[in-house]
This record gives sequence, structure tokens and C-alpha cells, in this order.
Amino acid sequence: MELLSVPRRGSSAREYVYEALKKNIILLHLKPGQSITEQEIAEKFSVSRTPVREAFIRLAQEGLLETFPQRGTVVSLIDLERVDEARFMRRTLEKAVLRLACEAFPSELVFELRSNLALQEVCLEEKNFLRLFELDEEFHRLIYRGCKKERIWDLICQINADFRRIRVLKLSLGIRVGEVVEQHRKIAGVIFDRNPGRVEAILDEHLPQNDPDFERLREEYPEYFRQRG
Repeated sequence: MELLSVPRRGSSAREYVYEALKKNIILLHLKPGQSITEQEIAEKFSVSRTPVREAFIRLAQEGLLETFPQRGTVVSLIDLERVDEARFMRRTLEKAVLRLACEAFPSELVFELRSNLALQEVCLEEKNFLRLFELDEEFHRLIYRGCKKERIWDLICQINADFRRIRVLKLSLGIRVGEVVEQHRKIAGVIFDRNPGRVEAILDEHLPQNDPDFERLREEYPEYFRQRG
């Protein structure tokens, strides 16, 4: 099992394992439906089984892991109903946050947004789509931080795991990647120009109510998705 590592940064073993596992699940290094055990994760990250067990419980509460009799613990399948809920929440909250950003936004974060967009362009050219996903997340976090709403972004990240996984899947396959970067330029533009009148139209483009690519992905990777009757 090849897993991405995350910096320890003095965090507790429990927090370290939780962050590392969550990153690997979101970035699809641990694939939907894949079985994992406390023992193999403990060995992989050189920790005891206790912090692994605690991390498993926390990730199960967030809907990223499931435990079944005789089968053990598996990475949860992507649920498109939860994806739709998360997209609705993102679209609703980000319209409000972007309007706040158009009223006032710290100049130092304007520089960070411009730098982030420049790096997105580099990743697009180099087809480094997983790094592009990380920059995408940081782009939106910067906007929430500029409006003093970063804790709301943290809450969103806790409950929109399926939405994040499906975005990683889209980016890794190169689906509409250039459009995503262009939409980020437009989002930043309304902030720089202080133009709240464009917020709704741009976010409806960036986070549409219905995304046909999601159904396309389910058809191509049926083993990744929860089937509903």
C-alpha cells in the first residue's frame, strides 16, 4: 500500500494519523471500497494501534470509513446525494462570502490570491492536477479567511468529503480543468473589482446545480460509487 505522508509538525499521533488518512482518502490514494486495517496503518505510519483506532472512529463519523461484519473497515463509497448536498451548501455560503469579499478584502490576501492563481496556471500547463486540487482548496480558504469566516470553511471541509473526492477524480482525469482555472480568475476578478453584481452568475457557473460530469464518472467508475435504488 503506497500512501502519501504528511508533515508531523509536532501534532499528536492521533491527529497525525487522522490527517494523513484523510488526505489519502480525499486524494484517492485510498480508493473508495478499499479495505484497510488498524495494524497495516499503524505499521505504515510507525505508531501504535490506539491512535489509528481513534482516527478510524473520527473518519467514520465524517463518512469516510465504514465497518462491516466479517469484512472489516473499508473506505466509504462516494454518495452522489451527499455530493449534491455539499454543492448546494457551498453555492449558498460562497455567494454570501464573496459578497462580503467584494465589500472589503485585505490587501495582503489579494497578493496571495494572485500568487495562487499564477501557481494554478503552472499546474495546468504541467498537468499536475493533484497539486491543482490543493491550490483550488487554498484559493477558497483564502477568500473565507479574508472575510474572517475561515472556521466556516473548515466546517465545510469536514462535511463535504464526497464532493472533494469527486473533484479530485475529475481533475485527475483532466475533465474541464482549464474551465476551473478560468472560473477562479473570474471569482478573483469580482473581488479585485469589488463587483458583487457578478457574484451569483459566476458561482452558478463554478458550482452549477447539476453537473453531468458526475453521472459520467459514475458510469466510468461504478465501483467507486454508492448505488441507490
